[in-house]
Order: sequence, then C-alpha cells, then structure tokens
Amino acid sequence: METVTALTPAQLQSLVQIATQLNLTVSWDYNHQNIKQLLAQYAPDVELGLWWPSPDGFVSVTDGAGDIFGGFVNSHQLETVQQDASFREFPDVDGAWMSGIVANRQTFGLAFVTGGKGEIAQAALKMILPQLGLARLSYALTEEVAKRTSTDKLTGLWNRQYFNERFREECERLVRSKETGAVAIIGLDNFAALSKTMPADEVNGLYSQVGQTVRQVIRQTDWAVRWDNNELLFYFPSTPADAALEVLKRFGKRLLASHAILEPLVGLSSTVETTSPRALIQLATRRLDLARKDGNRRVICYATPAHGLQFWRGDGQ
Repeated sequence: METVTALTPAQLQSLVQIATQLNLTVSWDYNHQNIKQLLAQYAPDVELGLWWPSPDGFVSVTDGAGDIFGGFVNSHQLETVQQDASFREFPDVDGAWMSGIVANRQTFGLAFVTGGKGEIAQAALKMILPQLGLARLSYALTEEVAKRTSTDKLTGLWNRQYFNERFREECERLVRSKETGAVAIIGLDNFAALSKTMPADEVNGLYSQVGQTVRQVIRQTDWAVRWDNNELLFYFPSTPADAALEVLKRFGKRLLASHAILEPLVGLSSTVETTSPRALIQLATRRLDLARKDGNRRVICYATPAHGLQFWRGDGQ
C-alpha cells in the first residue's frame, strides 16, 4: 500500500487497530455499525459512504458522509459510475477518493472516503475494501442459496414462507429509510376456475408460463411470490404506487397474450398508506376483492393521496 509510507507512527497504529478489529459478515446492519465504531475510535476525522444497488442505495456509514457525497449520488446512476471500479479521486471534493467494491471479478457497489490528516482516509479505505468485497460476495451467495431453497418449483418464484421472513425485515428498513414501496396481490381467477377441468401437465405448463412472464416484466430488485395456488404477490421496493401500476399493466398485457385464461385482477397498496407488513398485505387483499366485484376485465384497484380509491380497467371500460 503506497500511501502507508506517508503516515505517522500514530496513524499506522490506528490502521492496525482497525484492521485487527474489522470483522465483516453477511449482516450489513452489523457491518456498517462495525466500520462506523472503528473509524470513530481510531480515525475520527474520516468520513465513509457506501453506495449499493437498490433497494439499499447510499449508506452514510459515518454521520457526515451524506452531506459530502449525497449530491454526487443524487445526480448519477450507480450502474454507470461503477463501470470504472478503479481507486480514483472523487470529483468536486478535495482530498476525497472513491473505488468499486470488488470480489470474484464482480463489482457490488462503490465506496467514498475523505477526511483525516495526511493520507489516512485513503489508506483506511484501501485496507477495508477487500473485506467489503468478500462480505458482499458472501451476502450475494447466501441470498442465492436461500432463493434456490425457498422457491416454488412450478413458477420459480419465491414461496410464501420465505417472503414472510424477508418482508418483516424489509418493512423495518423502510421505516428507517422513509422510502416508498408498493405491494400487489394478483389473482388468476379464470385460471383457477378452468384448471379444475384441465390435464395436470397443461396446468403445470401454465404455471411455468406465469413464472416466465413475471421474470420478463419485473425488475431485478422487485420481489415476486407464489402467494397461493392461483395468486401472486409482487413487492416493488423504492417504487410509488403509480410506477408499480405501470409495471402491473405491462404484466397483465403480456400474461394475457401468453394464454387467454391468464387474466389477472390486482389489488395494490403502498407504504405511503401504512408500513405495517400485515396491513400492507391486508390492504392489497381487500383491493383485490374490490377488483373482483368490479365485474370488468383486468382490473387493478389502487389508491392515490390526491384521488383516493381508483380502478384501472384493461378492457378500456
């Protein structure tokens, strides 16, 4: 590490203390707190921010990082900026640096650092980066294993039990971050009625088709769940209800194009209305029931702060 030669003995001792006490895991709440405490104790002038893909977004590991790096984050796209994963100077802030968080030739996010006397901020980030990358890789592998053991075999979507475990944690995060999310319960009522008279192989094939259509329409950050035999649940993180509505419109159109009996009815709720996991799902379920009672085709029942309860009808009625 070329910057080490510019450090004083006291600064070098601080780096040693950080290195020996840094213990990152697959729990990122713990990781952020671990780094924050070590910097506060051994490099109190250093400010560190981490920028992860949605739904995590930018994390101010130290209290002042948001003010320093927030403007840059708000005016750029992570996918574009992280294409350059090299360690380099941060634009517009003297004495600040940025780097991709890399492991196994994958770039998982970006890190920003500034502050401290001499080169200690730069040296501290270079020392922390390898653990950040390995911890994020471990987290990604853990998530992949969990998904593979927690998915519905026919659709390839998450099963209900796995979603329930994850969604409680997600709602706690939403309360802290004050982000907006949306939940949709989707009923395939025509399919439910007609599947009783269809051969099992054909029914299973249609379930598989539903899963394929879901993956073609929703974003990588969205959650899709086989909620019941003939119901799906979508969770859209960092997404207001009107944006989720557009995704649901596309999904309904593509699903119906794949087979005439795959006609969805949808109830949509938003964290603007409540952040309780149970209340969000209950609200979406009640709106699905209202969509069913509407009597038209491809109905989406939702609400907006300005206009209250509304119905979107795919047949143009």
